[in-house]
Amino acid sequence: MNKENIYGSVAQLQCEPLDTVRVGFVGLGVRAKRAVMRMMHIDGCYISAICDLVPENIEETMNIIARHNGSEPTCYYNTDGWKKLCDSPDIDLVYICTDWASHADIAVYAMQQGKHVASEVPAATTIADCWRIVDTAEKQRRHFIMLENCCYDEFELCVLNMAQKGVLGEIIHAEGSYLHDLRDRIATNDEGGRKWSNWQVEFMSKHNGNPYPTHGLGPIALAMGINRSDRMKSIVSCSSKMVGDSSLRGNMNSSIITTEKGRTILIQHCITLPRPYSRAFAVSGTEGYAQKYPVQMFAFAPDSDNTIMGEECAELLEKYRHPFVAQYKERGTELCGRRWIDYAMDCRLIHCLRNGLPLDMNVYDAVLWSSLVELTDISARNSGAPVEIPDFTRGHIIESDTLIFS
Repeated sequence: MNKENIYGSVAQLQCEPLDTVRVGFVGLGVRAKRAVMRMMHIDGCYISAICDLVPENIEETMNIIARHNGSEPTCYYNTDGWKKLCDSPDIDLVYICTDWASHADIAVYAMQQGKHVASEVPAATTIADCWRIVDTAEKQRRHFIMLENCCYDEFELCVLNMAQKGVLGEIIHAEGSYLHDLRDRIATNDEGGRKWSNWQVEFMSKHNGNPYPTHGLGPIALAMGINRSDRMKSIVSCSSKMVGDSSLRGNMNSSIITTEKGRTILIQHCITLPRPYSRAFAVSGTEGYAQKYPVQMFAFAPDSDNTIMGEECAELLEKYRHPFVAQYKERGTELCGRRWIDYAMDCRLIHCLRNGLPLDMNVYDAVLWSSLVELTDISARNSGAPVEIPDFTRGHIIESDTLIFS
């Protein structure tokens, strides 16, 4: 059921430009430390506060800032430290890198204190929390972005550019996934030195759907104009039986989304079988087809059997290269290697906040993509029964000629 819009849409929210963006980090694990390092190389922002329950994480983060000649931030340690950080008048943006289940509570409180919010994925794990985030963003008129870095990858940006130029025709079907053999990481709770309990396994042991849908869904939703010219309407989801570690509910989850215009999206998740890494990313339109995994290729009407691969594919990627790649990839690669997309994502966020622009991805994108966490669970527990997807935009559609990522 969709709710009445009381405060107005924030789909194209523009806030007062910030000359300098003062950032406060909540959670200082592996991803946060990488983000801290990136922020030290982005003009127009500085880290004014950090917060974590583990003193060693605080110390390591302080060392990163010191190595890059940054000013010493205010440090918060205790269980209520994140609230004190959000209360601080010296912060414009709260950057959340905690466990999944805590994202919504921190985001809502931060926006209530007048802060913009950037959250690691997923934005929330329940529909109720998705609505709390939307309600708060609309009431407080604050930005909320989910840090879905895959939307900034080079191939995905190229296909987005092609889609916006009409090269693929009308996109009828798309496929996204998160297929990643993480059995060793799950068993050891180690990703470069985690220092907290294995909350990821604890969450998945109680969940029977897709707990991590946004890497696959985000880029194809943007290419298909979801929350712009179309909306996701319903979903069916099925999970395989579990073999191996009985603490997890299922090996493979497959979900099919139907949109209001009758288009379809396949989303899959599996981290406990020996499969090569893949986010799938396949987009099928009336005039062309694009695929990233396992081999990058394109095909176009009328001769779709003549697949474009190798050097021809590279030439096409260059022809439709998105401006963000030229703007951020070289410097991002110097700093972050293959994770240059994280640098591009952070640079864009700071750029938009400093210039009073709408963000590349808004709160409605964040909660819609995250809503699959609970919706797939509901459907899978009911033998793949269809489940309605809420319209978090409350019927607001961005004009079709408004390009995103521009």
